[in-house]
Amino acid sequence: MSVNRKRRGTGRVTLSDVANLAGVGTMTVSRALRTPDQVSDKLREKIEAAVNELGYLPNLAASALASASSRTIAMVVPGLAEAGCSTMFAGLQQILQPAGYQIMLTESHHRLENEEALLETLLSWNLAAVILLSVEHGPNLRQWLSSARIPVMEIGSIRTDPLDMNIGIDNVEGMFQLTCLLAERGYQNIGLLCASQEQRLFQQHLRGWHKAMLRHHMSPHRVINAATPASFSAGARQLPEFILNWPELDALVCVSDELACGVMYECQRRRIKVPDDLAVVGYGNSDVSQVCQPPLTTVTIPHLQIGINAGKALLARLEEEPWEGKPLAPRLCLRDSC
Repeated sequence: MSVNRKRRGTGRVTLSDVANLAGVGTMTVSRALRTPDQVSDKLREKIEAAVNELGYLPNLAASALASASSRTIAMVVPGLAEAGCSTMFAGLQQILQPAGYQIMLTESHHRLENEEALLETLLSWNLAAVILLSVEHGPNLRQWLSSARIPVMEIGSIRTDPLDMNIGIDNVEGMFQLTCLLAERGYQNIGLLCASQEQRLFQQHLRGWHKAMLRHHMSPHRVINAATPASFSAGARQLPEFILNWPELDALVCVSDELACGVMYECQRRRIKVPDDLAVVGYGNSDVSQVCQPPLTTVTIPHLQIGINAGKALLARLEEEPWEGKPLAPRLCLRDSC
């Protein structure tokens, strides 16, 4: 029996094609694929042979639209290189994938209009839930997600105005603890180095910084916000600006480990001793913070645990089960740079 391998309209092999090749009805094929124990071994083997010969793949979008429930979760992030993004995704997968949920991951490239366009398209599917990073969102997003009536999980950092569910750490508290550490160790002239980052995160870091400086009766005016993203080269470029504007500087807080390591590389080039002449601290506890010289004092963000906890909370909501997780907190990682 000759069977066309492709459907003219879409180019896909269809359930009907499989049924024709196997010599059975489409309902029988559907039953064999969904509940194979309900058909005979001989018939199942015949259908499986047709599936393999034609290379048939189920149309998951059609299945989701036809079903009252979906196993697909959309996750939209500003960028795949965002700090901790891949680690949080791994934590989510660790919980949701064994439960039968698949995460569709896409990035908005740090543009609000892209995020809105992506979610407008994704919400036309029968999604089980949406996962977002805790960043700024476009004006239409809250209304769309509310109308969709599905769980929405924001991860990464704690928000005061979550769309729905929110699991992350308090970056205000993390920056507060880090800055207080320097003040309590006797540093008097402390600076803050920021870089181009999402506005909400920048404001959280800045609030923690101001809170700590004012708590210790110090001036919070020594701040530089670089126009470029956080990187080693950005940190190296900004150190001369600090020295020029505030030669009394004796400690520098950086909002990322990459910025801090760039600062320390420039210190070595200028023969500035860390921490004797200048203490340097970072934020994030990335791999480089452990191997730079001297090892970098920083703040540990439990990205993997954030993903795991978010996955557990989301799964509990989807399965209508109770879940109570412990709050996650940033933790100081003390090393030799201060």
